[in-house]
Amino acid sequence: MPYTNPFFSTTTGYSGEQQLLDDLTIEQIAIYGLDIYFMPRKILNMDKLFNEGSKAAFERAFPLPMYIKTFDGYDNGMELLTKFGVRSADQLTLQMSRSQFEASVSPFLKDFYEEGDNTIDPNSGETAVRPKEGDLIYFPFDDGIFEIKYVQFDVPFFQFGKGYIFEIQCEKFEYSGETFTTGLVDIDDTPAGTDFYKTEFDLDAGGISTFTLRETVTIYDVSNVDTPTTDVPDPIDPFRIYDNEGILEDVPTVTATVQAWNSPGRKLVVMNMSDLDPDQKNSTTDDITENKFDRVLIVGNDSGARWLSSSAEMRDEYTIDNNIIQEDFDKIKIVDVADTNPFGFN
Repeated sequence: MPYTNPFFSTTTGYSGEQQLLDDLTIEQIAIYGLDIYFMPRKILNMDKLFNEGSKAAFERAFPLPMYIKTFDGYDNGMELLTKFGVRSADQLTLQMSRSQFEASVSPFLKDFYEEGDNTIDPNSGETAVRPKEGDLIYFPFDDGIFEIKYVQFDVPFFQFGKGYIFEIQCEKFEYSGETFTTGLVDIDDTPAGTDFYKTEFDLDAGGISTFTLRETVTIYDVSNVDTPTTDVPDPIDPFRIYDNEGILEDVPTVTATVQAWNSPGRKLVVMNMSDLDPDQKNSTTDDITENKFDRVLIVGNDSGARWLSSSAEMRDEYTIDNNIIQEDFDKIKIVDVADTNPFGFN
């Protein structure tokens, strides 16, 4: 049977040339590239049926040299006005060395994905050897975070029978409740610049001391205490909160991060709450807007501040204009009995 010349084969020979091309690739990226942080995504609360989690965390940031392929500007760099607000459509294409990724990052990823019993990624063995869709890139030029949308493996197309780079196509990251604990302030302050799921507490029930910005607070349920104080309840009365499967479970405490503290107005805004629960109907009062976090004790883990809340509500986001529309309608509406049935239907 005919076959290619083994002395010039791209699959059985050229090992020296492959190493040379890999070294040249690394050198070119080192000269013309930029130090960029790669952040692998950890999936929390993994649903084994859908192979997806309800929340993601970014706990590590690996510095890697990358070449900016879109060197003359963002791809599709424009701002889009959508019904959800102004959306950035900036895209970025980067190239990184495969061998550098496999040597510097891959050894840590498999163990990282499998930390804990509730964060197991069934594909960790496959995805540990490469960046994957959903991971993030920190771009220092504009203090921006980009999400990896696609990883291309065959560019350039198997020179000497091997690939030397990962070409990753990224798009501006849109925050949706992820947790950032990488240890780098420029990255970990990402949630503070968003309006995603921030809860505002009215602390006019009294308290002591002052919260500090970005400290972690612990929230205790005191709704069943007749005369609550700033002392931590003993025993602790757990919250009854729905989990991901829609089943009520006991949650002893809830943690959150301080985003803003208005001491004179006694208003506390927190984000990154460890547990949330939808408003639901109270079987006794028929109140359909009852919030399980209305009457709580909030304790600052660092400052030691302790305050009692009388009410809690989801802070309005710039993308949600329902309340604004309703308020404007209430101001201009005219109630006329004759207009209640303009078509005369019975």
